[in-house]
Parts: sequence; structure tokens; C-alpha cells
Amino acid sequence: MLLLAYEVILAVVAFLSSVSNELESRLAKRVASAAERLLLGRLTRYERRYRQYLIGRHSAGGVKGLIIQGAQNPRLEDVFVDVSLRSSPLHLSQNVPLADAEQEISVGERRSLRDILENSGPQSLVVIGAPGTGKTTLLEHATVVYARHRARRRAKCRLPILVTLRDYVQQIVGDGTAGATLTIADVARLTLSAADLGNAPVGWFEDHLEHGRCVVLLDGLDEVADPRARQRLVRWTETQVARYPDNHWVLTTRPQGYEAAPLDGAEVLVVRRFTPDQIRRFVHGWYAAVERLSGGSDTDAGSSAEDLIDRLRAQPSLYSLSSNPLLLTMLCNVHRYFGALPGTRAELYGQICQVLLWRRHQAKGLWEDADAGPAREAVLRELAYGMMVHQTRSLRVGGPLATDLLHPALARHLPGVSADAFTESVARTGLLVEHELGQFSFAHQTFQEYLAASHVHQNDMGHLLERRVDDAWWRETILLWSALNSPDHIIDACLELDTAETLALALDCYDETRSKSPELGVRIERLRLEALRSPSDSPRRRLMTGATVARHLRQVLWLADGVLVSALPVNHDIYRLFTDAHPEFHCEGSEDPEAGATFLGIPPGAADALVRWVNDVLDGSAVFRLPTWNEASDPAMQPLLPPQCSLWAQPPSDWSDRAPVCWTPGGMSHPWSVPLARVNQRAGTEEDRIEVFLERTGFPDRGADSRFHSLLTVTARAARRTNYGSLLTAHAFESIDIASSQVLIRPSSPQLLAELFTSLPDAVRRAPRLLHPSHHNLSDGDVHGLAAHLASLGTATLTRGVTAEPEAADVIRAAAMILASRSDGIEVQAMCRDIALGITTLQDRADSIIPAREVVLLVRA
Repeated sequence: MLLLAYEVILAVVAFLSSVSNELESRLAKRVASAAERLLLGRLTRYERRYRQYLIGRHSAGGVKGLIIQGAQNPRLEDVFVDVSLRSSPLHLSQNVPLADAEQEISVGERRSLRDILENSGPQSLVVIGAPGTGKTTLLEHATVVYARHRARRRAKCRLPILVTLRDYVQQIVGDGTAGATLTIADVARLTLSAADLGNAPVGWFEDHLEHGRCVVLLDGLDEVADPRARQRLVRWTETQVARYPDNHWVLTTRPQGYEAAPLDGAEVLVVRRFTPDQIRRFVHGWYAAVERLSGGSDTDAGSSAEDLIDRLRAQPSLYSLSSNPLLLTMLCNVHRYFGALPGTRAELYGQICQVLLWRRHQAKGLWEDADAGPAREAVLRELAYGMMVHQTRSLRVGGPLATDLLHPALARHLPGVSADAFTESVARTGLLVEHELGQFSFAHQTFQEYLAASHVHQNDMGHLLERRVDDAWWRETILLWSALNSPDHIIDACLELDTAETLALALDCYDETRSKSPELGVRIERLRLEALRSPSDSPRRRLMTGATVARHLRQVLWLADGVLVSALPVNHDIYRLFTDAHPEFHCEGSEDPEAGATFLGIPPGAADALVRWVNDVLDGSAVFRLPTWNEASDPAMQPLLPPQCSLWAQPPSDWSDRAPVCWTPGGMSHPWSVPLARVNQRAGTEEDRIEVFLERTGFPDRGADSRFHSLLTVTARAARRTNYGSLLTAHAFESIDIASSQVLIRPSSPQLLAELFTSLPDAVRRAPRLLHPSHHNLSDGDVHGLAAHLASLGTATLTRGVTAEPEAADVIRAAAMILASRSDGIEVQAMCRDIALGITTLQDRADSIIPAREVVLLVRA
């Protein structure tokens, strides 16, 4: 047995030795491999060359092709303005429109991509934005920032990997199995195939990825037209994220179509639109860069930028265009060469194509190139339409698609011009971009969509769009075509399918067109109202609520300092949708309001809640706030108000209470405060008013709530005891120098009254000299008791409502006046005055003596 044990021990030792040797060998190989990669990386300086390549490739300013070419291209930093991002639920991010104003809600909500990536651990993000909102530019800027080692303190200095997905779809997914073994490191090497960097050290990308030192930026999932290919790309991305989980991953896409293939576990971020301040910064930066390259002066740049901003202010309808980075860049180009601005998106795209294809050549005196401009546009229209039909963003010259599309179009419009010469010529304008040798695409997908829509319009092919209304790939083309034609048959096709997406497209087509059919408008409105009666959590209801609010708030007016305000106050339709979600703010308006009638009498507390609800419904497509006190006073604001109406606004900046207040035009009495003379009129001049109340009403025997009426009786008796049978004087507030005709500047409201009732007993207790000298027969206890009973009764009455308890309101007012006349403390007298004014206001509102005339106008900050 000892011998057997010895043999076993020897076997175990031998086995462990063998395992140790194998582990040592494998570890040595890994260390050697890592050392080799590190040494090769350092010795070959490959990382330095790679980062310099990224900086050079992605530093072109703005959208490719839309910056005037000079001795050198503007740097990205010269024109870049960070649109920033906002977190959003996936189902709400599908309603992001092409262009609309975007504002702050509160500090911290507008976040930059860099802040998100550098202030947390590894992230998987999906950035969703409508066409032209700057998704690609955002990734290019991030690439340049990280390529320059510009990590903030305590943030890991990461290696950027930027991949344009449409260029590598075939390699990544192919027929569903071709890219199964392809990794992000392989794709990164593919992106460098045209770069003269030499071969990367073996395993160099893998080493960075395995150690979590990369930020991987995947651009343009939406530019892959085939839904199955998009799904495969997303699954492949999920595999890569799982394989290299310690890195940052960012994927960009348009909203349409993403919901069918979401990235598992990724946070959804919506690209926010330019604010007026960002528009100003972009325009000034753009003109400064352009003038420097063309030899102009800073003075010329500043005056041109201000002229464009002034023109935008004069045409508020263009603001929805200028809040979109691509469209604003186009507006800058059109303004520079035309000296005027278009009125619609379709007109803008048409003019920018003219600028790029021949207007610029006219300005330079290159008449031969300018004369060929219309013919080149005709070829591009055919080409764009064919590429839309084939659902592709890329065209390889010499490939089968070019043979089918480009060559016939050239034979018709530019005979004798080769495909190579044509694509090189258009590429020089910037409208086409050569991504790889011989492979071209439009500088932005929107150009392809516009030119395709123009081709359909020119050749009267609108009927072909009917069967494409449920295809997200054709959505923008259909909308742009609708701006040039009557879309009745398109809308009919949308309504026949009757899905949430096609119903939204029908509404957008109707809004886009200039030739609106009244009958079709009635039909759309009926379907919209039917959708709004759907269950509150249904996709149709959510979508149509957002569409209704967005349509109502679309028209804007410029105020001073670039502030934009909705030209229409909140109407009955919007307020009804709001109270469906917040029934606590329901109040009776007119029984049968006219269509689109302004809702009058929005109660205190509802204004703030209404703003939050609007921003939740729009979810990033636009964000609104109440106007400030100064904005409400702007002369341009007042014509927007119905006659004799007040406006809920933010209080003046020096007020500690930040609750909304009512701003009223000059000469109009304030709807939430009354003159002191009205308080005295309500109080009357009868002797011992409280005694009359007690004898007439028989407290506490009336009413079902004995506890409340016991409180009412106790308060009334305390007031009678403190009053000592003297007259209820009309001069209760004279000692604080308030004239009977002066109104309370801070408007009374239920919220303000509740605060006053709560704090009154403490104010009475801490008053340095409570009793007025003429009331030396009273004790402090009597006055303290009156204050405590008044506070309790006031709080209970506000809960029950002054309409339900008119006698309680009378007792509160009389008790407040008695307490003020008995007190020698200015603070107590002021609080009693505010209570008397506030309760009188509530009574007058309940009795319709003061009409309900408050409205809400929303401002885009």
C-alpha cells in the first residue's frame, strides 16, 4: 500500500508538472505575442500613422461638398456645433421629424456624445436622428477628437474605429453566412485598404479591442435598404459587442425601420436640433470659414452671417429648416449665391443642386460647365431614381448597375460623355462622393431622395409611389414628391393600409403639399380624431397625439434675441388631450368650442404640468417652455394673445418663488388678484359679521361633514371673541400703507394661499410685538388661537373648494381682516392681506365675476 501511494504521488506530481509546463508555454507565447505587438506598434509607429490618417480623412468641415472649396478645406472644428443627444424610449424615438426646433428643458438634459462616453463605463449606444441632423458629422467629430488623444482627465484614451456600414454590407453579412467569422478588427482593416499606411502589426486591432481601448463608431444602419440585411448587421454587431464588451459602441440610424431590428441592450439617444443660439454660432462659423478660404474679411463674414439670420427671422416658417444642420448648411450656400431664401424643403434642395452643379460655375465665369448643369441634373435624377429602386446608396462605375442606369441616361442627355468623366465631373461639385476607387454615392442620402422625387415629378410617375407607402426606404422621397404635386392618391393608399406609420405619412404628405384638397382634409381630420379616441397606450393614439401637438406648434414667430414663440396659444384640442392624461386639471370650457379655438382659463398649476406633458409627447423632436416675464412683455408677443387675456409665464428672475405667474397686458386688471376695495366690498359693513353668520346658518348642524363644520364654527367663534363686537373695519390694512385700489402684484392662487395658511401660525408666534396698542385687553393666546384656527380652516376649504363652502370663504376673509387689525406686526398684516385678497379672488372666479381668460403660449428657448 505504501508503494502504491508512492506511485500515485509520483503520477500526480508528473501530471501537475506537465500542466505547469503547458501553462508556462502558453503564457510565454501570449506574453511574447503581446510584447511583439507592442514593440512592432512602437517601432513601426503604426498607431501614430493611423491616428493621423483618421484626422486627415474626417476633418473636412460640415457636410461633404457643401463647403466652398479654397486653397484648403475648412477644418471640422471651424464649423462644428454639437447638436447633442437626449435619451429616449425606443417607441417614442420613431416620431422624430426631419427638422424642428430643439430646446433645453433643464440643465443636464442636453448631453454631448463625448460626455456620455467619458463619464461612464463601456456603453452600447444607438443614435437616432432624421435625415441631415448631423449623425455622420457627430461620429466624424468624435473620431477626430479621439484620434488626437483628447481624452479628459481620468478618461481612458481610446482608439477610434469608424465604419460606414453601407460600404461593407456584402463582406459583413453577404448571404447570411459570408460574414459569420468576420470580426470588427477585420472590418477595421478593410476600411484602411485604400490608405497608404502599410500593414498593421499582426493582432494590433485585436489587442486594443480585447483590452477595451477602442470606441467603435458604426454609421448609417438606415442606409442599408434591405430589411433582412439590416437585421443581420444588427445581429453581427451584437456578436461583436459580446466579443469585445469593454469598448464603447455607437451605432447611428434614421428612426424609420430601426424598431424592426433594434440593437439588444443599447441605450437609445435622439439627436437634438439646433437651438437659435446654435444656429447663430453655426452661421457665423460657416461664413467665417468660407470667407477665410476665399480671401474675404472677417467683417464680410460677420455682415453676411447677420444678413442670413435677419432673413431667417423675417421668415419664421424657415426655422424648421434652419434647425437641421444639413438644411442650415444648404441655406448658407443658397444665401451666399442667390441672396434670397426658398420657402420649402423641395425648393431648397432644388436650389442647392443648382448651386453645386452650375450656379457656382456661373459665378466663376466657367460658362461651359454652367451650360452643362441642367443636363447633368437630368442624368442625376434618373440615376437617383434607379438607385432608389435598386435600394442602394453606392454605384460602381463599370459595374452592372452603372451599365443599366448611368450609361442610358448619359446617352439621352449628355451624348459622348463617358461614365468616368461624368462621375468625376459631378464629384468635383461635391454632389457625388467617391468612397472607394470607382465607387460613388451621393454626398447625403437626402440628395438621392430629392433627385428621385424630382425624376418622378418630371416624368409624371407619381402612381408608382402608391405601392411604396409602407416602405421606410421611400418615405422621404414620397414626402418631397408631395411638396411638388397633389398627393391625394398617395394619401388614399396610406389610409387604405390604415397602419400607424402610413397614417403618419398621410398627415405629413398633407402638410407638405401646397395644393390641399378640402375633402381629403376632412377625411384625414376624421381619421385623426378616431385615432385620438383609441386606447391611450395604443401606437395609433401615441403617434397621433404627438402629430397633433407638433402640427399645432409648428408655426412660430421670432421675438427679440432669437427667441421663438408658437404663434398659436394652446387650444381646446390640445388641452383636452392633456387632461386625458392629467384629469386633475380638467376644467369646464365652452361646451361647443369652435374648431381650433383657444382654451381660456387654464388654472394655476396646470401650466407647468402642460409644458412637461408637451415635451414628453414630442420626446426630443421639439422642447418647449413657458415664456419669461420679459418675453411676455415683448410687443411682438401681445398680438398673439386673444383680447383681454393674460398669459402664464415664468416669474421675474428676482422672485424666490419660481411657480408660473400670470402676465397681463397694460390696462387690464389682473385675473388672479383683486383690489383691496373688492375685499372690503365682500366683507360688507354689518356689525358683528361673524355673529350674523353663526345665527343665520346654524353651524355646525348643516351639511354632511360635521368635522369640517365644527372647524368652521370654532374659527367663527374665535374671530367673534377677538373682534369684541366692534365694526369689521374697512381699514384693516391701512397700517401697511396699501391703497384700496392697488392690486396684489404677485397673483393669488390656491398654491400661494396654501403656503400662506401653513406659515401663518409660525409668523404670528414669532411676531416681536403682536398686539396693536389699542387692543391691550386682548391676550396673545386669543390671537394665536385665531391664527391657528384660520390656518386649519383655510387649508380644509381649499381642499373642498370655495364653491362648495362659500360661508367658509367669508369666515376666512373676515378672520384674516380681524387678525390684521389686531396685530402690530407688518409681516402678519401682509400675510393676512394676501389671504383676504386670495380668497376673494377665488370666490369671484367661482362666481364668474372675474372671467377665465388665462392662456398658454409655448416658447422654444
